[in-house]
Amino acid sequence: MIVKIISTLWVFLILLVGGCTNNDEPVFDEWVDGFYQPRTVTNYQINGKRDGATTQVFIIFQFENNERVQLELEVTYNPTPILSSGHWQIDGKKSSSGDVRAISLKFLGGQGEGPSLGGSFQLEEKSQPRFRVVIPLRPINKPKW
Repeated sequence: MIVKIISTLWVFLILLVGGCTNNDEPVFDEWVDGFYQPRTVTNYQINGKRDGATTQVFIIFQFENNERVQLELEVTYNPTPILSSGHWQIDGKKSSSGDVRAISLKFLGGQGEGPSLGGSFQLEEKSQPRFRVVIPLRPINKPKW
């Protein structure tokens, strides 16, 4: 009986500690030869604005080799948030672009505070996977133009 209680406590503690970890860094993988390979993100920014039932989001990922990927997302909600459109573009040695598809979308944005966006997205080039991105839930800062 005591062993079962101690085992249950250990399982509870492991789940508690694992559930409290918060990864605030994005994951950016590139599709190469049939497999996703990780890319090192050196910096990223999220900007955007909410206008009624639509939020425009602009995300820029900077990589170690000075390449940049820009995402333009439009999230609409009535009442559930959905990615209504998305486009990406990479600038660097080999420029290309394509569409963004949401695998999972996390969106918070009450009337009293600014929206937050996160989720998992597939970036496609000519309807084929090119990148896979996981963005931690993060407030959308207003751009400082």
